[in-house]
Amino acid sequence: MIIIGEKINATRKQVGAAIEARDRHAVADLASIQAQAGAAYLDINGGHPTGEIETVRWLLEIVQETVNLPVVLDSANPKAIQEGLKLVKQKPIINSVSLEKDRLEQYLPLVKDHECGVIALLMSDAGVPTSLDDRKQRAEELIGKLQDAGKKIDEIYVDPCFLAVYTEANAGLDVLQAIRWMRQKWPQLHITGGVSNSSYGLPKRKWVNQAYLVLAIGAGLDSVIIDPTVEGTLPLVMAAEVILGLDQMGMNYIEAGRSDRI
Repeated sequence: MIIIGEKINATRKQVGAAIEARDRHAVADLASIQAQAGAAYLDINGGHPTGEIETVRWLLEIVQETVNLPVVLDSANPKAIQEGLKLVKQKPIINSVSLEKDRLEQYLPLVKDHECGVIALLMSDAGVPTSLDDRKQRAEELIGKLQDAGKKIDEIYVDPCFLAVYTEANAGLDVLQAIRWMRQKWPQLHITGGVSNSSYGLPKRKWVNQAYLVLAIGAGLDSVIIDPTVEGTLPLVMAAEVILGLDQMGMNYIEAGRSDRI
């Protein structure tokens, strides 16, 4: 499971305060605890009123000094992505390209011209996908455009759009079916997303998020954008991989248990 740690996001109150105070230690701590909790990438979102491009520079400097992990450059501002691409020390992932016309036109050249992975978000100018068939059609179209831009299938991370499960009819089932379909059609494709979006509006959100994550792993999800420090998340992920035969002989699970990581 490719875990993308989501905590270094300028829209979060804790991170916004650290940016305003230029508190390097607070950002370094967020990088360290996510790395220790099992993150393979750290999402860097610098969308802050103090100036996104300068904020991205500052966050990347701290994160790359603190941990030896690649990053996910996460922004609606292509200039911030461009700045990040100049500074990264390891192959990054760009979050995200969608079928929204303006976004596609601005981001596709960046994806084409740089060595990077890319999160393919199944959004369009019509909004979020409304059904399983809608997700299938959008996935085929967006993956095709990314391949035409030179991306290999294993550099593409499709985000099927995890929606609030209690307000959208069949939202959970549609995503799980879409994941199964994509995994069968493109075995080397990565499938990711913000599972925690599904629990908006519900009490005790942790349980919904963790249940959905395990079900999605069973359907073929191999990456997730989460807070890896939430208690119980990593053990559930690793246990699910043992059950599904994704962790041969349970070696990763056994090693994690012996080292008290779970």
